[in-house]
Amino acid sequence: MQKRVAILEIGGSHDECILSQLIGLKAANCWIVFCGTREMLKKNSQFEYYIDAFHEVKLPRSTFGDFFEMVRLNKWFSANAIDIVIANTAQGGHIRNLCLTARPKVKFFGIIHTIKMLNGSFTQSLISRKINQYFVLNDTLKKRVKEKPGIQIHSFYPLSYPHFDQQEAKSAGEFRVAIIGGVENRRKDLAGFLAMAQTTPKHVQFYFLGKSNPGSDEVKVFEQRLEELQLTDRVQLFHEFVSEESFDACLQQTDAIFPLVHPGTPSADEYFSRQISGAINIAFSYKIPMMIHEHYQDWEDFQSGVAFYNLTNFPGQFSTFLSDHQELKQQLVSNPKFSSEIQNQQFARVVLQG
Repeated sequence: MQKRVAILEIGGSHDECILSQLIGLKAANCWIVFCGTREMLKKNSQFEYYIDAFHEVKLPRSTFGDFFEMVRLNKWFSANAIDIVIANTAQGGHIRNLCLTARPKVKFFGIIHTIKMLNGSFTQSLISRKINQYFVLNDTLKKRVKEKPGIQIHSFYPLSYPHFDQQEAKSAGEFRVAIIGGVENRRKDLAGFLAMAQTTPKHVQFYFLGKSNPGSDEVKVFEQRLEELQLTDRVQLFHEFVSEESFDACLQQTDAIFPLVHPGTPSADEYFSRQISGAINIAFSYKIPMMIHEHYQDWEDFQSGVAFYNLTNFPGQFSTFLSDHQELKQQLVSNPKFSSEIQNQQFARVVLQG
């Protein structure tokens, strides 16, 4: 019998994890409804090729209103014979209310984006009364989750990203480095980046692949520093939202990805501690070699396609990285763990057998 699956994202984020789920479940002959906002559906044009229906979820601003909206959503699941619900962001008050009012016959799964939720959150303990199988986004993070009776933890690498025919020009001899996301010191060590960029050859171009708000003080300061260091013509920022098409076109021409997560800086408060940087799965998907701080060299997945550095030895390590680039790329290509098809199949298998 064909399974009827609802993929739910009501928080407005983490949509980069959804396409992989859709592809894997559709290949397994599931009927799929996406439950979320119209804004997210519009933003992700490829969803429509895999979903059979869309159910809009509008969140009221009051606590009581939210509770009753989750009651209505659970009634909708039952009325439409939904067998399985996958909470793409399985944390927070909305999901707590949904799980507390869920019908017994509907099986729930959840994706956790920061493992601190599983290692001590009271709200999460209420959610786990209904969701007893979670996916985390990296094997090393999976090992860091405290074992709890009755709770199963799986790993899942969402490596499917939309591809388009849009082409982007690239200068002859240019070596392109992408930094995923905009200029934001909370997520990237910007001071460390400026120190690193100054030491690279002139043919290396850097792209902050996300919106950098031109009205933000930290963006203004960063752009001023680029000018002072004469790096303006080598570091590209985007002041507007980067479309799916432009994002893909730039990555198709990208030679390296720098996550810019450095110990002792705000970037390391969460990344590689409780959650994975989104840059990592993008690199695995597009088979783009990375340079990562040596503090994280023990991570299992960083044994393929990654070169390590610290801020002192970066110039020499980058020179070696340029020489070893093709070999590092081949390591990513040949590693079956970084096959989107295999990851999608494994995800669907767990969901349908769970």
